[in-house]
Amino acid sequence: MIRMLLLGMVIALSTGIARANDVDRVDVYEFGTYTAVGSTYPRDSSPQGIKIEDHDGYVHLDSTRTVVARIGARFGFRYSLKGAGEDYTSLKIVWKFPPPGIVGSDSKHPIQREVIEFEAAPNSSYVQTIALETPSDLVPGVWSFEIWCGNKKLAEEKFTVIMPLIS
Repeated sequence: MIRMLLLGMVIALSTGIARANDVDRVDVYEFGTYTAVGSTYPRDSSPQGIKIEDHDGYVHLDSTRTVVARIGARFGFRYSLKGAGEDYTSLKIVWKFPPPGIVGSDSKHPIQREVIEFEAAPNSSYVQTIALETPSDLVPGVWSFEIWCGNKKLAEEKFTVIMPLIS
């Protein structure tokens, strides 16, 4: 099963009231392939059963938008949220997977789109990575990640997963 790794994109433990207007934009400042370092911290799965976990950190390996479909490949981006205020803000991340989709908790219904709500602080940095961990994760095509605040799309990052060349 695919593991979505959301460092810092966990439910906020803030007592402040989340306001959708606290985040104006997302600045993506790094993208490509990564390796996870340190301990792993499991989180609740997504609504359709995609595993979510955090790590102590991520090391950027290469700036690329093309990823070879191999077990262990990890790709994504680092970004910062820009806006006014100090309270946590309700955001959504939308993951889109190419047909036929990836396998979640129900192997009979592959996932092509998943929406996760999370709380995030304005003027803070985060990382979004995805790891290909099983053969069912090796789906070639365009994988996209969108970040939304209310009805406003703040960012979209796309990666093309390709099958390895056979010689």
